[in-house]
Amino acid sequence: MTRRKKQLITRLMTFGLILLPLLTPPRVPLAHASEAGIDGDHIYAGISYDADDSLQRCQWKLPSDLYDDGVAPRLSVRQWNGLTWYLYICERDGANILVWLPDVSTETVAESARDVVRELVPTLDLGFSPPPTRGLVKTPTWFWVNPVLWRPVSVTARVPTPRGVLTVTTTATPSGLEFHPGDGRGDVVECDGPGLPWTSLLPRFVESECAYEYPIPSTAQRGSVFRARLDVVWDVTWRTNTGTSGRLPDMRTGSNHSLRIRELQALVQK
Repeated sequence: MTRRKKQLITRLMTFGLILLPLLTPPRVPLAHASEAGIDGDHIYAGISYDADDSLQRCQWKLPSDLYDDGVAPRLSVRQWNGLTWYLYICERDGANILVWLPDVSTETVAESARDVVRELVPTLDLGFSPPPTRGLVKTPTWFWVNPVLWRPVSVTARVPTPRGVLTVTTTATPSGLEFHPGDGRGDVVECDGPGLPWTSLLPRFVESECAYEYPIPSTAQRGSVFRARLDVVWDVTWRTNTGTSGRLPDMRTGSNHSLRIRELQALVQK
């Protein structure tokens, strides 16, 4: 046997040992198809949210050596959980690592980060005046959010690509309030900003755009209250490290409230 044939057999055996775990079906599915992680012997370099830069130093190459030794190209592509994954070689620090990279769009990365942003959005402190149990007919009911908490929340997602690591920063910014009075009469009240917190120090002529006047009392309702809801509307945008940007559907966070609205009766003496 010639020396060249011995070298070829050795290379084929080596690549066979590498491909054997890659051909094994995944044993434990990841939470999301596009997320990064390790599934058995498979390394998936999908979307991640940490600052790990280990893959940023990679020189990505298609495993052409496998093709040269007779391995079918189809073995370096797999369909899994709705995504197409491609097998690449990460050359780093003198070592070669086989890694699966997802064929994922920028919008998909941004939407994945949006789900993480929703989990990080805080529960904002909502306020009413008069208090929910002391509302009056034809008297403005003010609503607001603590302005100290009125600030954006951002998450940066990273996904390696053959052209380098793509970063997508998704930001949710509070833009306004939506109040559903629950009386079946009035429209939804939409106002910009967090609203104006009411205090006794405010002059009487001061008005708030974030307010609603109930035209009828709540006495005829179940429990003698109106089932109202107050939501914070969040504008969601994304931008990448390549200069592209876009918008995603708004988010809404809020809570339901039981408002008791009374009607003052005037006493006329004769």
